[in-house]
Amino acid sequence: MTNALQLKEMTVHVVEPGERRRKGAVACRLEQNIKFDIAALESFSSKKWQPVVFDALVVAAVVEFCDRSLARSSMNWGRRFVVHIPVHEPFRWSDKSVGGSLVRALNLLTGDDWHFEFRARKVAAQPPAQSRMEFPSNAEAVIAFSDGMDSRAVDGLERNRLGQRLIRVRVGNKKHDVPLRERRQVPFAAIPYSVRIEGEWNAESSARSRGFKFSVVSSMAAYLIDAHDIIVPESGQGAIGPAILPVGHGYEDYRSHPVFTALMERFIRELLGHQIQYRFPRLWMTKAETLREFVVNCSDGAKWIKTRSCWQQSRQVGVSGAQRQCGICAACVLRRLSVHAAGLQEPRETYVWESLQATTWEAGASKDFKRLTSSLREYAIAGVLHFEHLALIRKSMEYELLKRRHTSELARSLAEDSRVIVQRLDRLLEQHSLEWFAFTDALGRESFVRNWIGNAL
Repeated sequence: MTNALQLKEMTVHVVEPGERRRKGAVACRLEQNIKFDIAALESFSSKKWQPVVFDALVVAAVVEFCDRSLARSSMNWGRRFVVHIPVHEPFRWSDKSVGGSLVRALNLLTGDDWHFEFRARKVAAQPPAQSRMEFPSNAEAVIAFSDGMDSRAVDGLERNRLGQRLIRVRVGNKKHDVPLRERRQVPFAAIPYSVRIEGEWNAESSARSRGFKFSVVSSMAAYLIDAHDIIVPESGQGAIGPAILPVGHGYEDYRSHPVFTALMERFIRELLGHQIQYRFPRLWMTKAETLREFVVNCSDGAKWIKTRSCWQQSRQVGVSGAQRQCGICAACVLRRLSVHAAGLQEPRETYVWESLQATTWEAGASKDFKRLTSSLREYAIAGVLHFEHLALIRKSMEYELLKRRHTSELARSLAEDSRVIVQRLDRLLEQHSLEWFAFTDALGRESFVRNWIGNAL
């Protein structure tokens, strides 16, 4: 890790209502910057509820607050955070095995340098009211369920195998992604807290801490219903690709990677004494292969078209008052590639960038879209080149070195033979290449996407 003296630094003091922040620290105020949704929190209430569950959710919220509050330097990705947090059981959180596993997971995930100090809460948090729903008694696994394509598809595929023994933990962008009448009967109805940054504008948008948030929420759900498996829905391009070749050449992205989840397994074991295991049923498949299998084998396979993949915030992708997906961020490009490879189609109006066959980037966008910016264009170029480079990586001089490093990490994290990992990784990358080149060929020679690729080579 880069020398801490070179890192941008922030000290954050999490304060209870009526408490004063430490001098020189940024205040993160409970019930102001971090607010718990009572109804959503009640959907987490079970007989196994303990104050440590609430504390874990607070820690996840504080990590998000820190991540969004301090912009990264253009010269140095990493930052240094010193965080003071009130908890119900400071002796538990201050244990070296707990704190050490927490820091190792966060350092890997975000590329930052994290330090925590835990103190006793002045006032105990109110536990959620006794749940009005029956938690499943035979649950085997939980899955982080959002409005994303992989989430919807893998939930359907795994539900064919597990039925009601698979429990959804909703982590979507919507405050509640189930109808109002169902919320009181459905466990884990939404992420039970929100994080508000002063001014409501994020200083930093890389959002690496989202992986920690989703992991903590899923882990708490698994603990509360005594399940031991957590299903990670990400397909191979999204889970492994950004760690091998980061989008835009930033710090490696481990948000859905087995190396990160192995560290989270240890953290949860140290914190709660509960053994969980992250499972990756689609790790060695492309997103298109997952989508195709969902459409063919699941009764709700047609619902893929209602899913959302875009990374852009809703206010940035509005067209004539309607919210679309941008169509040119890395997540949207992967979606469009996958839909093409699966032999499916979407309406042009799904995306702001209605056509990738246009001769210029500007001409590809809806005529009613008014937010064309140079930063959005650079972001789009980075996403396209990421998938092009991923398609070519097996022929590059650096591949053998990358393969040795990443297969070693994957074999250790998944407890599998490295020779098997090599075979699976080679197949995944070869399949991505076939899908990518078929997709870009179909765009035509005059496409601005093809032009970007040609100029980069």
